Amino acid sequence: MSFSFYVLFVSLFSVIAYSFAKKAYQKKEIVKQFAQVKCKPITPENTIITFDLHDVIVNYDYSEISKTFFKSKKKLKLLIAMLNPFVWYDIIKLKWHDSVAEQYIVGLGEKYASLKPYIPLGIRIANCQRPNHQVIKLLKELKSKGYTLHLFSNIGAQIFEQFKIKFPEIIKHFDLTSIPSKQNGYLKKPYHKAFAHYLEKLKHDDRQIIFIDDKAQNIQKAASYGIIGVHFSNLYQLKKDLATIGLK
Repeated sequence: MSFSFYVLFVSLFSVIAYSFAKKAYQKKEIVKQFAQVKCKPITPENTIITFDLHDVIVNYDYSEISKTFFKSKKKLKLLIAMLNPFVWYDIIKLKWHDSVAEQYIVGLGEKYASLKPYIPLGIRIANCQRPNHQVIKLLKELKSKGYTLHLFSNIGAQIFEQFKIKFPEIIKHFDLTSIPSKQNGYLKKPYHKAFAHYLEKLKHDDRQIIFIDDKAQNIQKAASYGIIGVHFSNLYQLKKDLATIGLK
């Protein structure tokens, strides 16, 4: 193994190890709790309910992911293209900067001619999702009661365009979406600019916001903007927590 490949391997391993260690620390240190934000009486007239997408409304379907990849006639050429050490160097940089999936799939595809033909495959794999039908049922119930529903996700604009085509029964419930895109610099949760970008869309709307997300750090960040956070783990817990803050 050449020295350059050794350095690449060590760098990649270090970034992955750091990522797992960071997540483990967050899970240990961040105790699930409501954001300490004063909540008004909850009504459809004074409250917006905002949902995260992944691991709340949908979950990755790993069976579909494997089938989609192995059915592709281009999979071997893709694997060969991925042997380029410069590609892996860019992957490490993207991981280090906590980039969204679209920056890997579309960004690298646009940078490297050898990867460009596989952008559509990457987007299809990113949208190999299994709907959480119980949560979708809750969306319908909230909508029938007159609540305004928003989607605040890190999915990425180009992936989201295909998601909307694949899952129209999910998207139809939302009045507004806020997602990272190339145009906004791929602003993502839990960073301040992502929340500021979302709230900018609501600058003339003084309704309180209830934000449902599976990541505790996103809930904590939301609290700094006066957003009422609910940390999602399952539907039973979600309904219980919503009832606790007054949403019936």
